[in-house]
Amino acid sequence: MTNLAIAVNGLRKSYGDKVVLDGVDLAVPEGTIFSLLGPNGAGKTTAVQILSTLISPGGGEVRVGGHDLATDPQGIRAAIGVTGQFSAVDGLITGEENMLLMADLHHLTR
Repeated sequence: MTNLAIAVNGLRKSYGDKVVLDGVDLAVPEGTIFSLLGPNGAGKTTAVQILSTLISPGGGEVRVGGHDLATDPQGIRAAIGVTGQFSAVDGLITGEENMLLMADLHHLTR
């Protein structure tokens, strides 16, 4: 059996009455390259934000790197690295702001 880097079953997310993710299933084997493509508004960013523990799902089961999102989000944070489309912030924020951003991403207190 192949180990999964990402395992998602029945992932759901809504913002009020707007359903963004409706029962998404996803299996990404370890050691593979995976791309998430789709039109604007398809839920790609929401899915990545959930997988990286930045926002909570509305339902479903999520495992990343063998860690369960519901019971071990810190394990997921320790196992992954995330960068955005426009990740270069040099010159836009100070060193202190960059440190605070990283602390926020890891849900650390000051």
